[in-house]
Amino acid sequence: MLHKPLRTGLAALAGLTLALAVAGCARPPQPTPVPPTPTAAVRPPTADTPLPATSEARQLYLPLVDEEAAAAATSAPPVEPTPEPSPTPASTPTPRPMALADWPALSLADWPRPAADNGLCIHNIPDAYFDEATVDLQISRLKAMRMTWTVVLYGDELHLAKAAPRYRDAGITVVWRKWLWADEPYYGWGRDVALLQELGMPPYMQIYNEPDLPAEWRGAAPDQALFLEHFISAVEQVYNAGGYVGLQFVSGEWLAAALREIQRRGGERVFGRLFLVPHPYGLNHPPDYTEDVNGVLGWRHQAEVARSIIGFTPPMIAGEGGWKWNAGDDNRFPRIDATLHRDYHLAVFNWFRTGVLSDGQPLPDYLFAFCPWLLSAKLDDSAWFDSFAGDHVETIEAVKALPPFRRTFSGGGLAPAGGS
Repeated sequence: MLHKPLRTGLAALAGLTLALAVAGCARPPQPTPVPPTPTAAVRPPTADTPLPATSEARQLYLPLVDEEAAAAATSAPPVEPTPEPSPTPASTPTPRPMALADWPALSLADWPRPAADNGLCIHNIPDAYFDEATVDLQISRLKAMRMTWTVVLYGDELHLAKAAPRYRDAGITVVWRKWLWADEPYYGWGRDVALLQELGMPPYMQIYNEPDLPAEWRGAAPDQALFLEHFISAVEQVYNAGGYVGLQFVSGEWLAAALREIQRRGGERVFGRLFLVPHPYGLNHPPDYTEDVNGVLGWRHQAEVARSIIGFTPPMIAGEGGWKWNAGDDNRFPRIDATLHRDYHLAVFNWFRTGVLSDGQPLPDYLFAFCPWLLSAKLDDSAWFDSFAGDHVETIEAVKALPPFRRTFSGGGLAPAGGS
């Protein structure tokens, strides 16, 4: 049995232990949040800035400052940043100058023409590879219509050698068109020119065909820059071998670009032995149509382009053109039937007989011949012979019926007839 003082002490100790246990299980009181005091912008202290009063419990210490070094740094001039060098703009590459022989320029009278020149012509077959019998058949048709010019497509020097003597003996002057795609380089121009010269044929060489149209790029978009590289090479080869450089474009803009590229490369000598080969198709417009270039008088646009750049109009031989069978492009005019096909082509051929164009203007001496499309082809209904649509007999017979004549000129120094 405990004494009373001891029981009283134990009871007090037990009560204290229980109070501590309860207090340990309770959550401590959360401090009341105090809103943050805005921080004022701090300015670096200077020598004149008064220091705030401090208590003994809180002293303020400043870094030691070398006053002489600070004064020297303050008085030093500001350091200017080194400017970055400006990039040098890329220079345009200088084009390779043309390397040309020194051939004399030709006057209109100097250009070779058929002995019995009448300006009548037609584009020959669309096949680049042919046999002798085919050549002889086409020559017989040309002679029956008294045509003295033609455009011949050839695939290689073997077919050139096969055809050239036969046309020479028939008295027919040929514009030779090598079969090429517009993106295709060719390095045999000089050989082909030399071959024609050896065979006694004037080397009228058409360089490429319609390079401004996707059809001549295998369906791809025309690339003028790429074409001009191949073009300049071809011009050099033909000119240096003594050939006549024939430029063929549908677009006046591409013709202008080609002439300016020759100038840019210092090739002005070429202009004295250069001729143009426009393709003035008439659609279904009459022969006197002059509203735009889509007529058989459209070659005058290219004549003006050339004159504006090189100062004169070189000889022109319309290598394709005329009226395609059943053409009906412009609904203001009738379709080309057999009668219109005959009458319209006769109107063009009569330019060379009368010396007067369909719109009443004089025939210029620089237009040497007009060659409609197309002499013979099985799959083209515009072909005058052999097509699935049948021969265009009315046109053929009307041309045969033209009285024989020789081309007359305006008296501008061009001889009445030239040798082939």
